[in-house]
Amino acid sequence: MNTRLTIGVLIGIIAVLVIILTLTLTQNNSSKTNDTQDIILTRFDKKDVKRLNELVQRHNNGDGDYLMLIPPVIDGGYWIYDVRSNGKEITWTIDNTRDGMSAENDRGKKVYQCKSISLNEKSDSYEYMLDKCENLGDKSIPIFRVSK
Repeated sequence: MNTRLTIGVLIGIIAVLVIILTLTLTQNNSSKTNDTQDIILTRFDKKDVKRLNELVQRHNNGDGDYLMLIPPVIDGGYWIYDVRSNGKEITWTIDNTRDGMSAENDRGKKVYQCKSISLNEKSDSYEYMLDKCENLGDKSIPIFRVSK
């Protein structure tokens, strides 16, 4: 009688542990998917604008961040923007090598190393500006625009 009770309790404990393990793994996988979706922006809707603004805020607070921006293609090929911030410097890389419509002398990768990034909100768009960039002095660069 005691043996059956002990085996029943052990099976119950194992079942509970399996359920807990399954729930934990499921939650971890879904959070990884959300993390990936949060760093690769392709729609440039309100959610993506919010995430871009978060990058600006994080950099201005001295925190690092990373985003990859892939705007929709109208004609030609993709332009990919790779944006990395360590909270002190921001590196913005523009890669248009996949765009067959770009002029050959303009095709390639351009890399901007800058100290700051800011948002200029206009009536019809959000414009992201790089400031204090290497080899450009005090010139502000309008680097990316998202329509409202």
